[in-house]
Amino acid sequence: MKNQISKFILTSLIVSVQMLTSCTSDPETIIETVVVTETVTVTTTVPTTTPTSKTVGTGGITYIDDAQAWTNDRIWILNGKVVVRSGGSLTIEAGTIIKAQNGQGVEATALVIAAGASINAIGTEDSPIIFTDIEDSIDYGDGIISPNRKPTDTGKWGGIIILGNAIVGEDGGSDDIEGIAEGYAWTSYGGNDDADSSGSFSYVSIRHSGTQLAGGDEIQGLTLGGIGSGTTLNNIEVVGSNDDGIEIFGGAAQITNIVILNQRDDAIDLDEGFRGTLTNAVLVMRSNSDNPFEIDGTEDSTGTIGGSFEINNVTVYANTAPESGKNFLGDWKSDATGFTNNIVYKNIDGLAIKGIDSDTYNGGATKASLNNLNFNKFYFVSATSTLSEIFTNTAVTDYADWAQVVSEQVADTGADETVFSWTLWSALNN
Repeated sequence: MKNQISKFILTSLIVSVQMLTSCTSDPETIIETVVVTETVTVTTTVPTTTPTSKTVGTGGITYIDDAQAWTNDRIWILNGKVVVRSGGSLTIEAGTIIKAQNGQGVEATALVIAAGASINAIGTEDSPIIFTDIEDSIDYGDGIISPNRKPTDTGKWGGIIILGNAIVGEDGGSDDIEGIAEGYAWTSYGGNDDADSSGSFSYVSIRHSGTQLAGGDEIQGLTLGGIGSGTTLNNIEVVGSNDDGIEIFGGAAQITNIVILNQRDDAIDLDEGFRGTLTNAVLVMRSNSDNPFEIDGTEDSTGTIGGSFEINNVTVYANTAPESGKNFLGDWKSDATGFTNNIVYKNIDGLAIKGIDSDTYNGGATKASLNNLNFNKFYFVSATSTLSEIFTNTAVTDYADWAQVVSEQVADTGADETVFSWTLWSALNN
């Protein structure tokens, strides 16, 4: 009985201990709040604004010696003489507008491509390249016609000069280009490579150029000196030059599709024994223009460097109200040698050829011949003029062999005008 009571007491103690243990408080739960900050990087593209214009040059002489490009997303402003020197190159995108500051005299603006340099100004029929002056309001939305400039505006800047290493008829075989600067190597042109290339110049309209420089010299709309046949020259328009439209000094350039409109001096001026070709041209005279053609022979006094040009397929529009002593029909002088073929003249009543050099004149022909001056297929559209009146200033007597007066233009004569739809001249007349 005693053992049972002991067991009962032990069991009771164990239960009591368990109960006391179960009544002890639970471990404390600590709650810690952790704040997590997320770093988010947001990249924002800030729109960049393309400048509406960019100026090249500071008013003096600025050189380009590397490869540069002028794009059609802004208007480029030339200030002073911008010279691409030998080894340099300039690319101009189709449709680009370039405006020249209007400095006069020695401060006149001009673009010069020196011999050994290259220009690649390649426009298109839909997007020609336009060179004009700073006061021309034309912009990219205006198309080909300026909002404010007239096609008779002249002499607002210098012009474009491209020089090369082809043969020129000058003592020593080289020369310095007129009307630009003296004492600089980059003004020199000429050499012995008639296949020389100065790049490409295509679908370009040059406007309101030809300002007078110091000493009375003037820059033409486009001046070429010693340019070789490797240079691509086509679809070129010159509007409102205060001097010649295009003047060429020697070389063997081959130029096609030309429009010269409203020049004050001569439309096409050839010097120093030019031995290249000009094909398909429209020449439109203003009231005080001089000649559609002024052509001189070599200036090499030794007589060893000659040159015979070829001009084919030209329509000349003389002015309907020319000033006295202006609007002659051509002057082939100073021992000029070459071949002038398929020329149509319009609006020529009362006008005459200024001169044909009797020393080199060799009558009519069907192709060029060395050291001779030959002509073929001249058509004068007139109701009143006679051949004797047209040739009265010359010693030529056999003109009827290669020239005739017609009442209207004969089919398939003169220039193919359908290729000039891209020009200002076409836009103004259609």
